[in-house]
Amino acid sequence: MTKQPAYRPLDCDDMERSIQLCNGIEYLIDEFQRAINGKEPNQLYESSYQMQLLKIADNLEELIYRLTYLADKNNKEFYFQHLFSILKSLTIAPNVLIITAYYLDPKNEYKRIVNRNTFNFEIEQIVKKIQFIKPVLQSLFNGKKSGVRLISKWNFT
Repeated sequence: MTKQPAYRPLDCDDMERSIQLCNGIEYLIDEFQRAINGKEPNQLYESSYQMQLLKIADNLEELIYRLTYLADKNNKEFYFQHLFSILKSLTIAPNVLIITAYYLDPKNEYKRIVNRNTFNFEIEQIVKKIQFIKPVLQSLFNGKKSGVRLISKWNFT
């Protein structure tokens, strides 16, 4: 006897791509952190680091765009509530990456030392959000309630 999904699954290309983006964002952040590990702040003024941050921000923006589309398309309360909660948590995530990338531009006349503790905190917040929403997206993709129960209790500020 097979267990029926609790809800009609969101097994569309946009949801599948959203899950892929979550995995990709985690990978890119890990790759970036390994690249800058042990570097002094003044050694970060390289266009390669700037491009890595902008690629992560670009993937976050695509994820936000796809989830916005899915939330609008699936206006049923269950889907909308969970997709909107995820969107609310992610909307400002790319900003810290874009701003930091601006300051890491080696051509920028006015360079600013990046506060590693603050930046690491912001990166960790993005990773935590991605790690939290990935199982939620997977649950919506499969049409199961498990994985989405905690989202209403989670504070995404």
